[in-house]
Amino acid sequence: MLTPDAQREIEAAFLAARAQTRAPLQCVLAESSASYALRPALIAAGVALAAPWPLLWLTPLAPERVYLIQLAVFAILLALAAWTPFRVALAARAHKRSAGHRAALTQFALRGLDRAPERNGVLLYVSLSERYARIVADAGFDARVSQAEWRAVIDALGAAMRRGEREAALKSAAAKLSEMLARHFPAEVGQKPTGEVFHIVR
Repeated sequence: MLTPDAQREIEAAFLAARAQTRAPLQCVLAESSASYALRPALIAAGVALAAPWPLLWLTPLAPERVYLIQLAVFAILLALAAWTPFRVALAARAHKRSAGHRAALTQFALRGLDRAPERNGVLLYVSLSERYARIVADAGFDARVSQAEWRAVIDALGAAMRRGEREAALKSAAAKLSEMLARHFPAEVGQKPTGEVFHIVR
């Protein structure tokens, strides 16, 4: 996903961003937002169940060989279903977006960002398999930052990610978020960020 050096660089970028604002800011980089296991398994079972019929009708193969072919088809498809990119590719676009949205909100709550005293918690959530990114911001930003401003950060991040520049994309997003958050919730005197601000979820 990322090299250890890249992870440290991104963590440092978000720590630097966090030092500029009293708004709690964190980033989650996920391999996938959901397992998507059910649909590929059902497809594998359906194809395996259908596979014997044309073989029995159109070939002289013995039923024992047909059964072995059926098992092989099921095993191959099930092995493919264990590969995350294959499972994600079979998922509907709406399902992937919904899964990403749910995962972002879940991570926002898990990181305690919904409990900030000023209702100013912010999470940048990025899911690689779905190519999905979202900024979750608490109610303290409702009248301060427009959706277009959040969208601009996501669009720039997405463009860089599509070019394969994961580290640069996340570091740039940290800097842009730092500037936005500091404008509305500047850091307090002597503030020092503590704890993790960049998380990788596999």
